[in-house]
Amino acid sequence: MGLIYTISEFAKAIGISEHTLRYYEKEGLIEPSRNEHNYRIYDEADIEWATFVIKLKKTGISLQAIKTYTQLRKIGDSTITERKELLLQHRKKVVADYEKVKSHLELLDDKLSLYDEMEKMQSK
Repeated sequence: MGLIYTISEFAKAIGISEHTLRYYEKEGLIEPSRNEHNYRIYDEADIEWATFVIKLKKTGISLQAIKTYTQLRKIGDSTITERKELLLQHRKKVVADYEKVKSHLELLDDKLSLYDEMEKMQSK
């Protein structure tokens, strides 16, 4: 068996507060094992999963979608198609958001280039 983490060690290892970790547990996103004293314990597989959940959350996916994904994952490999579809749908949204931000950056870059040109003209 690999490393075992307490709740505080685990929260620190994945970069979230214990409060947030407990919330994720309450929502069913992370399910720790329990030791003989009923204390939460986590292992490397939990770190890998929790890190994925956190990164997924940072993509802007809804908590409900993560819950759905988590439930499908628990069912097993028979849900790969459904999990893939869920991620593909979210990917479409991320790409659309990216394109919107990219167009905003282009607008800003165009204006900044114009100002660079205007400053050069003024300094002549």
